[in-house]
This record gives sequence, C-alpha cells and structure tokens, in this order.
Amino acid sequence: MSDVAISDMADVNPPARIPKGLIGESTVPFIPMTDVSESGRWTFKQSRPLKSVTAGFTAFEEGDVLVAKITPCLENGKGVHAVGLENGIGFGSTEFHVLRARMGNEPRFVFHLSQWRRFRRAAESQMVGSAGQQRVPRAFFDEFRVSEFSAVQQARIAQVLDALDTAIHETEAIIAKLKAVKQGLLHDLLTRGIDANGELRPPQTEAPHLYKQSPLGWIPKEWHTSGLAGVAPEDRAVIRTGPFGSSLKGEHWRNSGTPVVTIGALGEEEFIESELLFVDEVTAARLGDFKLIPGDVVFSRVADVGRSVVVSENERGWIMSSNFMRISCDSVRARPHFLQLLLSSSVPVRQQLRTKVNSAGRDVANSAVLMGLSFPWPSPREQDEILRRVNTIGQLVIQRQAELKKLLDVKLGLMDDLLTGRVRVTPLLQEAQQA
Repeated sequence: MSDVAISDMADVNPPARIPKGLIGESTVPFIPMTDVSESGRWTFKQSRPLKSVTAGFTAFEEGDVLVAKITPCLENGKGVHAVGLENGIGFGSTEFHVLRARMGNEPRFVFHLSQWRRFRRAAESQMVGSAGQQRVPRAFFDEFRVSEFSAVQQARIAQVLDALDTAIHETEAIIAKLKAVKQGLLHDLLTRGIDANGELRPPQTEAPHLYKQSPLGWIPKEWHTSGLAGVAPEDRAVIRTGPFGSSLKGEHWRNSGTPVVTIGALGEEEFIESELLFVDEVTAARLGDFKLIPGDVVFSRVADVGRSVVVSENERGWIMSSNFMRISCDSVRARPHFLQLLLSSSVPVRQQLRTKVNSAGRDVANSAVLMGLSFPWPSPREQDEILRRVNTIGQLVIQRQAELKKLLDVKLGLMDDLLTGRVRVTPLLQEAQQA
C-alpha cells in the first residue's frame, strides 16, 4: 500500500469564500478553542456579526476540519469537523489549522485522521516556538504521511469510526445524566435524610414540624450538630497533619517500598496507584506517626481543599505526605464514608470550608480550621441508609465509566488498525451487518 501526505488529501489553510448576499450585520458561526472538546465535538454553538470576525480570525467553510495548532490543545485532541454552518461559512480561533478535503477524499476520514493518536504525537514532535507557546507548523502536513485509501475505503473507515463515536457520546451522555441525578440525590439526602419508614423526608417547607433550626440551617429533628471533637475516637488523635516538608524530600523516594500518598495520587474518592511514590523501610519507620489505617479520611489541606478519600484495608500502612491531614472518627457514632460525603458534598460544610481556609490569598487548611467545622449527624442507622442509596447510583456510574473506557480502548486500537491499513474495513462492516 502506497502512502500520501496529509496535504495531498486536503488543502491546508485554504481561503474561505464569503457567500454572496452576506452583509456586515449577518451572523455567522464562531468557534473559539473553548467551544471544541478533546474528543472532537463542537460543544457550544455561538454566532457573531460578520463584520466583527472578518479580520483577525480563522475563516473556514462547511465541511472543513479544524485542528488545534497550539500546545496543549493539540496534544489534548482539540479540533472539530465544522458541519451545519449557518450560511456555509464560519470563523474561529487563530490557533486552528484548517483542512479542506480535496476532490476524491472523504471529509470525515480527514477528521478521523486529525484525531488519530499517531497524528497528534507526530505533530507534537514537530512543534516550534517558545515554551508554552509552541505551535504545529504548516509544513507538518506536507511531511506526515498516511496510507493511501480510495474514496470508498475512506468512507467505510469513517463509517466504522463514526459508529464508535456515537456509542462513546451516548455513553458519556448517560454518565452525565447519572452524575446529575446523583448530585440531586446527594442534596436531598444530606438535607432531608431518610425517616424511620425508609422514606425521604418531605422538604422543610412542606413539613416544618419535622425540622429544627441549627447552626447549619434547617436539619431534621432527629439529627444533631457537632464538630469533629464530638465524634473523636478514644485511642487515636482525631486529626493529624502530614510530616513537615523537610522530613520527606526527593532524596527519600525509591522505586518500591512503602507507598506515600501525594496530591497527585488523590483521585475522585479513590487513590491513583500509578501516582504513588515510595520510601524504604527505614524512612517508613521514622514516619510511623503518619501511617494510615482503614477508616481514616485523608484530606487535602492545600490546593483543592476538601478533596478526600477513605482509607481501605488495601491502603493500611501507607504514609501521607505534608499536603495532607487525616481525620479519624469513632465509627460507632460517625461512619467514615459519611464524614467523607459531608466534606465533599454537604453545602453547609463546603461553605464553612471556603470561608475558613483562605489565608493571604492561598487556600490552606489546618487543624484549627477542621476542628472549627460543624457537621450535621443523623443516627448511625440513617447514615448507613444514606450511604447505601448513594452507593447504588455510584455503582451505576462506575459501570458506565467502565463501558466508556472499553469503548475508548477499542477506538484507539481500531484507529491504529484501520488508518494504517493493517485491518481492512470491508470485513468489519460485513461482520457488523451480520450481527
């Protein structure tokens, strides 16, 4: 199979023709970099008067492919196939290259090429300019070569990849809806809770007799408020701050050993194991006071203050770094996962944090800040029921996210196979039709 340059398949940065009859007041689509996603979608559509964009912006026509030229937008996959343009023309960021498929080439195929991981990595390697302002030069499109396909083959490859994109976008939409439902459920559960019959209490405005005033506003009558001192364990300090920076420095890191949790390893309610650092046995023993046990709530005290994870049995003995605090509570009175839920999702608790952590313009939490927080506490039974309901929808989100990852992995592999010609597209289409 022979190969061709991208510029043999598409004109690069061609002029755009303004349709006859358009005047300065006519509106035309406008696409800034912020309005395209890292998966090649036009996420927010806006228009501007023609007279305001004809100078100083990139012009393109219906069917053109926009490719981000600047770092890090290029590496992140920003770009879009510009279709559905009002009046057939549009304008956008000067940080786009424009590709217009030549006669005998499929625009959707050109778009998928521009989204291909191999294309993006090759473009990244040829960037020029100063750090932070590096851009892909026009010459790259003359030098990057791809397998040559007929127009029919291009259309069929685009058909397969479009089908995958549709499945990916639909799954992303389901995840977004589930997350929105979860957020609404969290608000209701953390303000209204579950009554003795297992039902969500009616809102305070509808059943004021079921609520009472508190320092945190209206809460169910069965609840009480207290700080962390009110749920402190008897055998462990309720709060412990990570070691001073001088106690744990770059010279202590090893390729293996006892894991150390740093800010980079703090994910969304879980640790990112690929981001862990390690220390040897001697250093770990010296930092024994900062080891974690199951049930501890690890809390970010800088940057995104309030991000937190509950330590599981798998993380027993890990060490927290200086940017963290750990909270221990009496699990009979306060379930650790419920405390983490309050820290991450309770509006009154989050408002207290925002008010207290800002010091000299930098968000920093300390023991005094955490000990000064007030929390709403249902009974342990009610805490368990709230957690069960949150976990139910959380599992649905996790399942869909796993499906999404599988689809994305399939797409990455399939793009490499199809766009290099290693796998012919016709058999794939026949299998899909038979299925």
